[in-house]
Amino acid sequence: MNRRFFAYIALIAWLSGCAVAPEKPAEEYQLTNMQYLQQQKKWVLEGRLALVNEKDSVSVSINWRHNELRDDIELAGPLAQGRVKISVTPDRVAVDDGDNPQVFYGPVDEVLAEQLGVDLPVDSLRFWVLGVNDPRQTYIEQPGGFYQGRWLVRYGEMQAVNADTLPKKMTAEKDKTRIKLIVDQWVLM
Repeated sequence: MNRRFFAYIALIAWLSGCAVAPEKPAEEYQLTNMQYLQQQKKWVLEGRLALVNEKDSVSVSINWRHNELRDDIELAGPLAQGRVKISVTPDRVAVDDGDNPQVFYGPVDEVLAEQLGVDLPVDSLRFWVLGVNDPRQTYIEQPGGFYQGRWLVRYGEMQAVNADTLPKKMTAEKDKTRIKLIVDQWVLM
């Protein structure tokens, strides 16, 4: 019995030696190395989004398709309940909750804040999710991120996507509002 026990331990030790070493994590966030992504015209991300303010807290899955003319953002709660589709073009926001599709006109961020009750700066967020500042506004670089438009944007983890390095985890905070994004999949086109 002792021999069997030792043989079992030896087998476990040998198998654990065969374990695959974890991949080297992507490099740390460096804004200057990523500025070229401001020119990225088309991309898709899938992940999870948490929005917290002084009144509410919500966690949803997110599927965001971006091209030069339009952003299509689909948010869905647990088990795909509470699905909302948001289509954004300059000065126009279409919100479809499955029951009552509506179209609103005006500055995108103001419309979303008014209609959804949460500060979601989509106009700048389309750059921030890529790990870069919005080139239309001034910014102050910070360790691990930057400060722009009264928002503190930070990147907690980066990931390799083909030959690029893109955010895996990011947060944006302003006053009592916090946005946390975890990107599970990127597609750059």
